[in-house]
Amino acid sequence: MLYSFLALLSGVNVAVSIMLNARLGAVKRLYKGAFINYFLGLCVALPLALIVTGFRLGSVQISLSELFILTGGSIGYLVVLINNNITPKIGILYVTVILFIGQIATGALMDILAGEPVSIGKITGALLILAGLIYLVKAEKE
Repeated sequence: MLYSFLALLSGVNVAVSIMLNARLGAVKRLYKGAFINYFLGLCVALPLALIVTGFRLGSVQISLSELFILTGGSIGYLVVLINNNITPKIGILYVTVILFIGQIATGALMDILAGEPVSIGKITGALLILAGLIYLVKAEKE
């Protein structure tokens, strides 16, 4: 029950952050809005990282094979820029659904690349959400 609530809270957080970032991007321009978003994230993440590591952040070791982890920030910055640009044009609902489908597809691709099986539930869920998105687009045109 707790994990279901946290998942719901996470989904609400994504939708709210997309709306706030889109508004911030409209007011402060795209690049400045994305910068403010990531700067505030750094202001929260750095103290948390210090607390979690017992204030020994320099003792954290990242091997060369784990270096790809650091690309998440760059990719996230691009996602925020794109979201800030397209959200006012297509709406929060479509952006959220498209992001969700993209996350499921990327997760399935990562499973395939890692040699793990992709669950039928994941594929079915993605197809159902995609069908819902197509239905919404068609219903909105009518």
